[in-house]
Amino acid sequence: MNRHFLILIALIRKDLMGLLPLIVMAMATFLVVPVVANLDLLSLGGDQQFWLFLQSNIYWIGFFLGVLLMISVIQQDPADSVNHDWLTRPVRRWHSVVAKAGFMLLVFLLPVVLSRFLINLTQGMAPGLALSYASGIESLEATLLVPLILMTALLAPTLRKLILLLVAVFFVFLLPGWSATRPLLAAVGIELGGDFGPMMWLQGLTIVVACSVGAGLVYWFLYCRRQRLPATLSYWAAVVVMFLAVYPPEALYSWDQAVALHAWMINSDNSELEEQVILEPAVACFPAALVGNSATTEQENQLLAQAAWVPEIPGSTEAGALTFATPVRHREILTGWFKSAREEREHSVEWRLDRILTRARFTADSLAEDVPLRRSFTAHNRFHAMNATETDYWLVPADRVAQLAQDPSTQLVMDYDAALLAPTSFELPVDGQRYDFPGLGSCKAELRQANNEIRVECLQRGAQPDLVSAQFIGMDSSRVDSRSQGTYIHDWVEALRRRNYELTLPLPSLADTSTIMVTAFHAERLLHKQLVVPGMLGDDQAVCSLPQAATDDIERPSSWSDKSPHEISYVTVEPGVRLEVLDWRQALKPDAPTLLLLPGLGATGHSYDEIAPQLAQRYNVLGMTRRGTGDSGKPERGYDIARLSQDVLRVLDTFGIDSAVLVGHSFGGEELSFLGSRDGHRVDGLIYLDAAYDRVTVNAGDQARRFRQLGRRLPPEPPIRPSEAVSYAALQDYARRTGRAANIPEGEILASYDLTTGNIKHDSLYLDALMRGIVSPDYENIAVPALALYAVPGSPAVLMEGWYDADDPQLQAIVTELYEMDLVRKGEQMERFDSEVRDSRVVVLEDADHWIFVSHEDAVLQAMQEFVEEMRYAVETGASALPSN
Repeated sequence: MNRHFLILIALIRKDLMGLLPLIVMAMATFLVVPVVANLDLLSLGGDQQFWLFLQSNIYWIGFFLGVLLMISVIQQDPADSVNHDWLTRPVRRWHSVVAKAGFMLLVFLLPVVLSRFLINLTQGMAPGLALSYASGIESLEATLLVPLILMTALLAPTLRKLILLLVAVFFVFLLPGWSATRPLLAAVGIELGGDFGPMMWLQGLTIVVACSVGAGLVYWFLYCRRQRLPATLSYWAAVVVMFLAVYPPEALYSWDQAVALHAWMINSDNSELEEQVILEPAVACFPAALVGNSATTEQENQLLAQAAWVPEIPGSTEAGALTFATPVRHREILTGWFKSAREEREHSVEWRLDRILTRARFTADSLAEDVPLRRSFTAHNRFHAMNATETDYWLVPADRVAQLAQDPSTQLVMDYDAALLAPTSFELPVDGQRYDFPGLGSCKAELRQANNEIRVECLQRGAQPDLVSAQFIGMDSSRVDSRSQGTYIHDWVEALRRRNYELTLPLPSLADTSTIMVTAFHAERLLHKQLVVPGMLGDDQAVCSLPQAATDDIERPSSWSDKSPHEISYVTVEPGVRLEVLDWRQALKPDAPTLLLLPGLGATGHSYDEIAPQLAQRYNVLGMTRRGTGDSGKPERGYDIARLSQDVLRVLDTFGIDSAVLVGHSFGGEELSFLGSRDGHRVDGLIYLDAAYDRVTVNAGDQARRFRQLGRRLPPEPPIRPSEAVSYAALQDYARRTGRAANIPEGEILASYDLTTGNIKHDSLYLDALMRGIVSPDYENIAVPALALYAVPGSPAVLMEGWYDADDPQLQAIVTELYEMDLVRKGEQMERFDSEVRDSRVVVLEDADHWIFVSHEDAVLQAMQEFVEEMRYAVETGASALPSN
């Protein structure tokens, strides 16, 4: 046998015999750690909290045992004994190094890999895949300590000295926390930087390189040159480099340098992606509160609590200091597309924007230099997942508030460093089996009926996605993310990494969940965006005033009220599910037909609050709010069109109505078409208010994709100002400012909108579930008379909203293309409705809004009344229900 091989075996055997008790305990732990880490806690009895604690921490037990083994095997042959031990005297230095590495491979890596491999096999992985995942590094963060401990073990001949060295290093890294340290360091020109968050991998890489080089130098000087002083100096030089990597001086390593370095590694020369990301305030005026103000409102007190300033922050408890929040939304025009194998239509998958760091400052002509603002690091939402709207909290020193408020040139400048994440989506069956996806790894999803949830697990070996998400197909609001913020480690650093992603999707009963969508997001580009707004709180002082002058002369939202003459009742349509029903019948009209009004998606029965009283002068008028919306129940199932249609019939049954004319706006057309084709005996007629569309086909194909992409390029509606939200009359100022002809009814605004922000109040998860339940209309089996009113633009100018820049040629081109596409799309839908519904009438209202009965109320009333009267005449005379078109 080869002499070198025999020497290596002898050295390893010597270390095995010398450390046998520790090895037995460690190897047993290494075998158990992966088993415990993969336990199904829900199936275990006893104390669940104990099992959870054990599962969360057992990895560290194995890690520290491995570290202890590494220290012990090195100190089996300290530097002083290399030339004296009879066994090692004839041994070359590389024999010793290779033997120590072989020892760690045998007693540490092999048991861990073997245990993981066997577990992976039991989970259905192929042997090659199981071995690949078993050999990955579980935690890159933990490996940062290994080079430091290795370097320390080489320098310290005994365990006692090793502990003393580590304690000394520990105190070195505590120095910046001592109150006297930072001023002393600043006196010698060292300004310590802060936390670099997602860019910390650059610091970690510096630490690993410094300690690895330090370990090599310590070994060289001690074991090869037998010079302790140079070895000690090398050790502490590496510690200093580590210190500067953790607390980098601004001149050496700043946030801007970290971002620039990472961007240099991943960004291409194509900068067009940055132009596709738009930042804008989510509210017209940023919420604000004064510290120490005795007249604070409930909303201001809540703001201060959310900012959660700690007393140690200078100025946070100083009376007169200003705290304000900046809700900022982003729009990425970039969109990916996903098509399920089980359906025809495609679903959009939005690119994601992860705002890594936000900084803010005030500029003004009266300032000698800009005023940087302190950002709350304890804010209540700092751990929230990535959202389209994110809020930061800022502190303005008291001595700056008055000066900035009095200067009309004051501007708030917010700088964002962000990562743009590109999606790659896959369809994952919910059957508990594993499926392999490129860039995402081995994934499985299983339904847990007892908890009404779907558990998703993905295991990836090598370069990791920056974010993993799971959702029900077509229901963006159901999406859950694997983390709140990405950690943008470069792919080559993660070559040996192994990571497990676990996500839980609640409420699978909302929709068909035989398959779900999982998405891997990868950073496509690091970018810098700047948002500049006038004034201190988002606009000039006249629009967004400071808290102390804000509310005495402004009418409060309590002036809002639902003035429509209806009675509200609730109808139980199934156990535990009640629907809101509005009754405009002042007195029952025995000979008049009943009209049941169905709202659009994300609206309630109150959307008819203004037109319904006029209809009620002739007819018996009811309205209802469907499940999942407004004050109606929000059950965990029943959002398919068949169940929604049954809800309509249950309402009719409760009021003793045999049949009615059904009126539906927008999404309400889904129930009209379903009931008209299947329960015609309960339907006297159908009136579609810009609602007669096949939403399955109209939202599919290249044209639909192009239409959506163009729509996302249009400027969003300006947020409502505080002064415009205090009453319904004041809201008319907002309508005039934005070029709108009229507001939707006051009762609908109260039922559906947040008066502070203008955002819809309904849970979008249920709205998504409603959209998932639609089917193509069966027009040919509708045997009752049907009237379809369509809102059609007369020219591109009609689509130019009041807040658009009418002189922007690019915007003009977008609007023109949308106009032409809209004409074609609606023309096809009108032709299909007219040709397939036997008794049909199509009425086009040119230049009408989608809320067709608000923008063109008189024309809609006239068309509806003519339709109903012709129906009544046909019933009385036995004539054809509708004259031919």
